[in-house]
Amino acid sequence: MKRKKITIFCSFFIFLIFLLSFVTIVIPSVLKVTPYIVQDEAMEPEYKKNGLVFVKEADRPIHVGDTITYYENQGVDIKTRRVLALDNKISGYFVKGDSAEKAEMGMVHERNLIGLPTFYLPYLGFLVNPQVLDIMKVLLFFLALLLTLITLLFKPERHKKYLESFNKKGLRL
Repeated sequence: MKRKKITIFCSFFIFLIFLLSFVTIVIPSVLKVTPYIVQDEAMEPEYKKNGLVFVKEADRPIHVGDTITYYENQGVDIKTRRVLALDNKISGYFVKGDSAEKAEMGMVHERNLIGLPTFYLPYLGFLVNPQVLDIMKVLLFFLALLLTLITLLFKPERHKKYLESFNKKGLRL
């Protein structure tokens, strides 16, 4: 019974890893979107902190009221904000977070625009965080190593009959 629980747990864990990779790799490449982590609370309640927002390159003109995702601080930060006003002379946008009282300082230039958010998955951003992914890689390595050792060192009772029939035929493993 204990082995069955371990098998169910491991199967569930592997399924979660598969689902996470499907959501963060396969779906974005098929839909031609890029996932980004929401890094602050400025767009709550629409986009919560540590959510995963999927952004598509802008294929239409941006209007006042649209939500955009852009680079800030020379590409160090990525932010998602709502457009308050357009500056057509300089090709830029004045933006504000939905929960912020004031507009962001400065203007978002066209060259810093990543695109328009297409869809959003709350609470999944921490899973694609580089530090968390590094920890998960190490944990998966040790899990694989542990499962390999368990498989090699412990022979389950249910395989006894199979091994006995194998030995009766004069074959060895």
